[in-house]
Amino acid sequence: LVIHCIDFRFRKSLAQFLESRFGDSYDLVSVAGGVKRLVSDPLDNNFILEQVKISDTLHKPEVFLLIQHEDCGAYGGSAAFGDFSTEQQTQVQELEKAETIVKKQFSQPVEKYLARLLGEMISL
Repeated sequence: LVIHCIDFRFRKSLAQFLESRFGDSYDLVSVAGGVKRLVSDPLDNNFILEQVKISDTLHKPEVFLLIQHEDCGAYGGSAAFGDFSTEQQTQVQELEKAETIVKKQFSQPVEKYLARLLGEMISL
């Protein structure tokens, strides 16, 4: 199961990365901000968490991938952070919060990534 942002700028590199890992056998939850709604919405009415539950029930994914990206408009873009280091720290914190939420309800391992504009996937 993969949770990531809708940003079209990452579509090609993300598709290549996921295909190299899973072929076409993965569920995809794509929403603006990626994990932002998972960590900010109440858990009893959380759209992202509901999608994860459905995927788990129907397909029993072996691993969950949480992917955030550089220059995400849902967070105000890179300009909101001042520099990449601050932006990366913020996204790492968001991914860690998301991982905690997911691990409380599911037993699958969680992998976290930050996608760069040039296509690099940073494993966190």
